[in-house]
Amino acid sequence: MRRLFLITFICLLPSFILAQNVKVDFSDGEFFLAEEDYEEALYAFGKVYNKGYEDNAYLNYRMGYCLSNIPGRKTEAIPYLEIAEKNISANAKEGKLSEVAPPVVLLYLGNAYRVNMEIDKAIEKYNEFIKYIDPKDNILQAFVDQQIVSCGNALVGTTNPVEYKVGNLGQLQKSHSSIYNMLVSGDMKTVAFMGKNPFYNGVYVATKDGEVWNKPMNITPSIASDGNMDVVGLSHDGKVMLLAVVDEFTSNIYMAVYENDRWNPAVSIGKPVNSRYYEANASLSPDGKSIYFSSNRKESLGGMDIFVSDLQDDGTWGAPVNLGPAVNTVLNEDTPVPSADGKRLYFSSQGHSTMGGFDVFYTELLEDGSWNEVPVNLGYPLNTSDDDYVFSPMGIKEDNSSYIFAQGRMADYDVFKFEIIDRNQTPVPVSMDEEVEVVEEALAEEVVVEETPEPEKPATPEKYYLRPIYFDFDSFMLSKEGMDKLDILTDILKSHKVLELEITGHTDAKGTFDYNQRLSVNRARAVYKYLILNGISKDQMKISGLSESKHVARNTTRDNRDAPDGRMLNRRVEFKVSLAEGVIVVMEKVAVPDHLKLDE
Repeated sequence: MRRLFLITFICLLPSFILAQNVKVDFSDGEFFLAEEDYEEALYAFGKVYNKGYEDNAYLNYRMGYCLSNIPGRKTEAIPYLEIAEKNISANAKEGKLSEVAPPVVLLYLGNAYRVNMEIDKAIEKYNEFIKYIDPKDNILQAFVDQQIVSCGNALVGTTNPVEYKVGNLGQLQKSHSSIYNMLVSGDMKTVAFMGKNPFYNGVYVATKDGEVWNKPMNITPSIASDGNMDVVGLSHDGKVMLLAVVDEFTSNIYMAVYENDRWNPAVSIGKPVNSRYYEANASLSPDGKSIYFSSNRKESLGGMDIFVSDLQDDGTWGAPVNLGPAVNTVLNEDTPVPSADGKRLYFSSQGHSTMGGFDVFYTELLEDGSWNEVPVNLGYPLNTSDDDYVFSPMGIKEDNSSYIFAQGRMADYDVFKFEIIDRNQTPVPVSMDEEVEVVEEALAEEVVVEETPEPEKPATPEKYYLRPIYFDFDSFMLSKEGMDKLDILTDILKSHKVLELEITGHTDAKGTFDYNQRLSVNRARAVYKYLILNGISKDQMKISGLSESKHVARNTTRDNRDAPDGRMLNRRVEFKVSLAEGVIVVMEKVAVPDHLKLDE
């Protein structure tokens, strides 16, 4: 009997361990979701997804929801939400891994379709979701109604693009693959931005030395940030920085000052600007005597509204004043930034006539001190069907450049750009109206194009080099770096539609061969889906997985210790591209350090 019990226990043990792992990973995902750390939540939910939950409605809802909140990845939510919507129920409970998903899936799917400019599908999902809205929830009803209207605005806007002029602010050394909240001081001599690090979000500042920008410096320790401060404003001279400090339930505005050649610790600007409510973004007027900020305090007309507070003679801030219905609506307004002359206020809004989500508007100050009742939408492509904020437009995309709105600093320009160069390169002076081509070593970028040097000679084929797509352990989620590489590959395939692509997934040696076989195929499939979402025909591609059979580096050291750096190089997707006239695409070999090279 004891032997039978032992055999039964041993047989059931793997299932018990798997169930426990699923529970832990799912709980981790819910925790990170509550913290609004969507990338970590996505990673945790992805681990559950890979353990046999690919068709689970609730998990697909969570995966789609995470992606819907990660800038640049919102359209990736579509296939997950499409699975989730097949089994929705008004009785679905948030935070519980069940077979059903809540009706709000329809709203998020409509948003994702809208961002992807699948307007008819977006409107269909919004109308389906309306049936589930509580009749007493006027705010949610207003939001959905606004999104349906914005779908029509998006169609009109994209067919009537506005003209705009870009000013080149110069070359900035790359410090991160993912930066956000990029701001430039009014005198154009200081830039500040946020950079995502493994365990915290850092605050970075660069100053202009003559005609070139110095290397961005991490000032996170100097301002005494625990990684929970986001830069949201700079004074005209770049010597005062406003930061939003977010804790579990609130957000308050802090101020850091540059003096004696260093940034001092940030301190709260206190009441009455800060409150027990949520103060998200703020900026100073050009003279530093007024602060514009967004808050959801009880004086708001809807959700987040924009307020202004004036500096008093005793150095304190006066009672905040709501800017009123000319600026604020029953939905959300955010990211207020005054122009250099103080006569125009730029802000983001959900409630005015948008193309979807948030759009950037400006309103002008009238002689009587009030604001113009009809804000101006900046138009497409400065605004898009995605969320657009005053910090930077989503609609203007260019490799190795980062755009920010001009915000009225110079009347001749609508937006500014930085040329992001490799951290090992030296910035050179750049004219405001001209671009400088950066000459780099071969393969310094993901793709190198070699064109015919002399037009009169017979044309030589265009030659491209591809690099592998790498993955985290036990994951097939694409990283930002991986998507950047795939965007380049997308351009190649769109330019040469005759090319055929073979996508092959690989794993390290952890786990069983069969499990790794599935994982390698899923990695190839993730790349395949991303390319399809970006307009590549499935007829151009085929996928395969080779499990752990084609390593390029050692998984363990020669004395049998774990070699995580080697395993990282093995967790990859590689490509094989067909031959075609006029073009050659070469897969670059993985650069393996000597101590991790496989034995001959």
